[in-house]
Amino acid sequence: MDAVLFDLDDTLVTYERGPGEVLDAAFADVGVDPLFSVDAYFERYAEFVEESDGIDDLRSRCFAAIAADEGHDPDLGRAVADAFAAERDHSRVRLCPGADEALDALAADHRLGLVTNGDAGMQAQKLVGAGLEDRFETVVYAGDETAAKPEREPFERALADLGVGADRAVHVGNSASSDVAGAHAAGLASVWVPDSADATPPEQAATWTLDSLHGLVDPAPPWR
Repeated sequence: MDAVLFDLDDTLVTYERGPGEVLDAAFADVGVDPLFSVDAYFERYAEFVEESDGIDDLRSRCFAAIAADEGHDPDLGRAVADAFAAERDHSRVRLCPGADEALDALAADHRLGLVTNGDAGMQAQKLVGAGLEDRFETVVYAGDETAAKPEREPFERALADLGVGADRAVHVGNSASSDVAGAHAAGLASVWVPDSADATPPEQAATWTLDSLHGLVDPAPPWR
């Protein structure tokens, strides 16, 4: 392999505060008892992706709909969404176990790229917060600059930037639905590093499955 592409969220970095903790803080800021659980947010998230202009708009639409379904004023849901956005500091992230070691080792003989779903400004804050802003030759903000993963476009953009063919590249990510499916659609091999949020095996088996990023370098990358 000549190039390794990485996902960002819950692959290389994770928030210091989980979404449930931020949602609880948002309810407290608005001065209301919890109107719904963070699981309800996750379950409804996908419904609003296509119609929304960025994550803040998506969250506002989603929270308003959930609030209305629970018998509350949709504007109360929007107020909670605003409070959630204010509470969420995108620079407050930490590296996932093995991330720093994997990037250091792979950079010695691979070209590295990042393909992450999300608003460019939001994701860039995470890179800076984790000290990763200079670790990649190309960064593609899918869903902002291109179609979102699992579409082929963001992977193809990254490979074009690197000048590497899909048959000589692998993508590493935690999401079966976005990372594994998207990599395979674009012709790349895949490394799946599942977390508890997306542990359902992909419909098309990943090329390699690892328990953590340590498996990328200890004892050697799985493609060797």
